[in-house]
Amino acid sequence: MHVQAILYEPALFSDELYQRALLLLDPESSARIKKFYRREDSCRTLIGRFLPRMLLHARGVALADMKFSATEAGKPFIATIGVNPSIAYNVSHDNALVAMVSSPNTHNPPAFTLGVDVMKVRIPGRETFAAFVETVGDQLTALEHHLISAAANQEQGLERFFWMWTAKEAYTKALGLGLGFDFRRVEFDPALNVFRVDGAVPKGWLLSKFKVVHGADTYQGVVAEFVGGDNDTTVISETHPHEWLAVLDAVSFIESAIQQLNI
Repeated sequence: MHVQAILYEPALFSDELYQRALLLLDPESSARIKKFYRREDSCRTLIGRFLPRMLLHARGVALADMKFSATEAGKPFIATIGVNPSIAYNVSHDNALVAMVSSPNTHNPPAFTLGVDVMKVRIPGRETFAAFVETVGDQLTALEHHLISAAANQEQGLERFFWMWTAKEAYTKALGLGLGFDFRRVEFDPALNVFRVDGAVPKGWLLSKFKVVHGADTYQGVVAEFVGGDNDTTVISETHPHEWLAVLDAVSFIESAIQQLNI
């Protein structure tokens, strides 16, 4: 398993770079990217398109031969013929961070059982912490509510909430079920690193927590992957060494991608 975290600074990402990158993408991807009203949203989506293409490039696949598709529920997957071993991937983005997890997962092709979610640790808008939690309170279990309210301070409460939320998102993205999944079925205790679904610890899952610090901002992320077997879910703490995590800046990543793919 490998995670690439791309940090995007709008002021540093020139229009010239954006336009050069756009020319390398297929017409469908380019059209979708151009539909965004805000340039920041276009650029984040652009970065997200290049991440799996660079995965295939590393396997020796030519840009013209790269094919992508999606399940009926909308989960993207690599549809390029002849990629062996297979590549599972999933992308998430929030504010200045775009992250992609990739893995040689073989469970439940073609989209595979792998998901990632990242979020900036913050209270959106001008809400208070209590009001913020209340807006999503119906998606939290009783234990999760207790863990947030029992936090030593607001900072710890926010951290706990975002571990819970990213774990729920990553798990449902891994399942590829799309919208409508009841988040209360999923419960995560970030203090003890215990993950439950429908009240029980599921078998065969691996959850990996990670943080990315960007200036004054902190991002929390969770990767959820079904690895199989009869063991209970393992949760990798954010304090463990993460050799599988690489943090790059968007300008360098896109410049390199253009150079390598435009051969």
